[in-house]
Amino acid sequence: MHRHAIRLMLCLFVIFIAAYLTGCAGSVDAPPPPGPQDPETELTYAPLPGDTTTFRVRFFWNGYDKDGEVQRFRFAIDADSMNPVAQWNTTTSKETTFLFLVDPVKEIRGHTFQIASEDNEGRIDKTPARRFFSAKTVPPTSQIERGPAAFNPIIGPNFTYEWSGIDPDGGETGGAAPVDSFEYLLLLVGSVKEAGHDPLPQYNEVTYMNLINAATGPTLPAVAPDGKDYSDWAWVGVRALEFRFRNQTPGEYVFAVRAVDVAGATEKNLSFNRNVRQFTVSTRNPGPQLVVCSSVFTACLSPTSGPEDAPRRELQIFEGETISFSWTGTAERYGGEVTGYTYALDDTSSFPGLDLMRTAVTFAPEQLPQGNHFLFVRAVDDGGLVTNAVIPIFIVHPSFKDPSSSRPVLYVDDSTAPGVNFPSQDSTTAFGNYPNDVTETRWWTEFLLNNLDAGGMSAPITEWDATLAGSVELQARKPPEPRHLAQYTTVIWNVDFNNSVTNPNALWRSLVGGNYSELAGYLRAGGTLILSGFDISSSTVNPTTIFDALSGGLCSQFAPGTPQYNFTYFPRLFMGMDQAVLNKSALRRDGARDFIAAYPTPAGTAMGYDSARVDRGSSGSGAKWITTAPGPAEEVLSPGLPRVDGWIMARDFGCRENPSAVFRLEDVSIPIAQPIMRYHGVRTGVAETGGPSPREGLIAGIRVQAHDQGLPGIKTPIVPGNSAGAIGRIVVFSFPLYWLIDGDARDLVQTSFDYVNASPTLP
Repeated sequence: MHRHAIRLMLCLFVIFIAAYLTGCAGSVDAPPPPGPQDPETELTYAPLPGDTTTFRVRFFWNGYDKDGEVQRFRFAIDADSMNPVAQWNTTTSKETTFLFLVDPVKEIRGHTFQIASEDNEGRIDKTPARRFFSAKTVPPTSQIERGPAAFNPIIGPNFTYEWSGIDPDGGETGGAAPVDSFEYLLLLVGSVKEAGHDPLPQYNEVTYMNLINAATGPTLPAVAPDGKDYSDWAWVGVRALEFRFRNQTPGEYVFAVRAVDVAGATEKNLSFNRNVRQFTVSTRNPGPQLVVCSSVFTACLSPTSGPEDAPRRELQIFEGETISFSWTGTAERYGGEVTGYTYALDDTSSFPGLDLMRTAVTFAPEQLPQGNHFLFVRAVDDGGLVTNAVIPIFIVHPSFKDPSSSRPVLYVDDSTAPGVNFPSQDSTTAFGNYPNDVTETRWWTEFLLNNLDAGGMSAPITEWDATLAGSVELQARKPPEPRHLAQYTTVIWNVDFNNSVTNPNALWRSLVGGNYSELAGYLRAGGTLILSGFDISSSTVNPTTIFDALSGGLCSQFAPGTPQYNFTYFPRLFMGMDQAVLNKSALRRDGARDFIAAYPTPAGTAMGYDSARVDRGSSGSGAKWITTAPGPAEEVLSPGLPRVDGWIMARDFGCRENPSAVFRLEDVSIPIAQPIMRYHGVRTGVAETGGPSPREGLIAGIRVQAHDQGLPGIKTPIVPGNSAGAIGRIVVFSFPLYWLIDGDARDLVQTSFDYVNASPTLP
């Protein structure tokens, strides 16, 4: 009974509890469902708060919405964040890169970035994610690439400046990039831009550099370093790499350019020439600078600029040459560009149209007959400015090639008495009252040349005194012109060692001291030459550099096509020489001034040459070269002649490979240049008991057969009647003839004349 009662009581309790709970459920309300919720936003990648970063900043963000989904984002930068969020810019992206401006002077600026999510019901995060930071940039740099030069050139009213710039951190990955934009100033010195301001100061480089570098704002300073107000002059912005200025007021100007990067920072610390230029504008714009060159010139003609060319000296060129002209123009002096060229021969009505590629022309001999001609060359720039070059040309007929029984010879006296141990000077000569080395002149004309045999006849001799011819025109020694040379089948040229750029001899003036080489043109026309004297190598190229440059030889020292190489054309193409060793040292132990004889080579002996000995002896002996002189024994001029070359010949004539395949010759079985004499000097030391002369055995004389300069398409042998374009025969001695024993000198000249007089280029 007891257990049954307990079970009953438990059942009744359970029933009661269940009934109670059932009654509660029917009397208590369920909690309401949650309402619409705002989305949330977070920056997942951004600068740290208060951090300083580059001006190019990348952001990543994300958004969340508990009761929907994020549809877009709204963002604001700096002042935009003051606007209602609903007015902010929108994006659906979760990342982007922004470029932030900096202070143009300080190159840094603080910024705010905020972003808020917006969900599908249009609800916007009321607590946007935000970041405060500073952006900084490295200032850009610029430089002027083209335009008027820095040091006050005088130009016309139309000019152009071109520039370039680099932004060190402007690239998308933070590397270097081109500059975003530029600003320039064009200041008219001493003037006012707007009334009420101070005039700019007179030009001084330091003053203007300080003034421009103080102009870090949009204008020149209102309170400049000198206390004045120049703020009427403003920087002008431009997104181009050049600006063309037209019709500027004449006066003195200062131009400056500075770079501005994509963040707005401006270039500081501008420098003269790189960023700043000074120049003067005149009332006349001269046009492009035009330079004309030619295949027959040793140097290009002097440049010209403007529509009116200055009068030019007539170019005398021998008939029969194929002549090429070329030209170049530049308008860089004032920042312009040449847009085309044209040319005409004699008749300007035949000008073809402008063409930027029309920079050369070649005239065949039949296009340049004997007489006067004019070559007109024109260049035009991008502003329509014109430059005309007018080249007068006189084509000279080589009358020495006309059939004739006479063989006229021109003796060129290019020697003046330098003083001690040289022929005496006399104020009275057959050519007028002018100091001249009469003794040597008379020896040449009355003794040596009057007895010159031209095939059983006496060769008619004419003298050209270069010193006297130059004195008439108040200039340095003057060489004979082509119209003079054209009459003579042979030129015998005697030169001294008084040659320098400031005091040039006639040989150097004829070969490399002018635009057209008269002597080279004569030889190309078929004339012949016997050349003798001191310093032959330095008289046929630039005398200030020849021996230093020739330490390695012409063929290896100068690159083909360079001006230095081109100026060595005569030793290379007319003599076949590669190197020269001069006895110019003043010390006897170095073998100074030691030339006493030239001995024939085996080939020279076969050609009829014999020894050529200096006529030397002590004072009172009657010798032409006195071997005793006052002064220290180490430095006296004796016993041998001074400044005589010893030559080293080129392996290939003209420094060209396979010369026989390049040049047309009269005899392909022998070299073009044949050594005929060798240098002989006394032994070194004061007592002449040392080693042999440093130049012993070097070449002292050559003969050169008739040849051309490798003209294309001409491969037939050079024979009489088929010698057009060929260089006539040449004989060259590196020593002067006057100081030789008379008989030796006479034999040397006669043997040489017999050779050149038989040149196939002569009639």
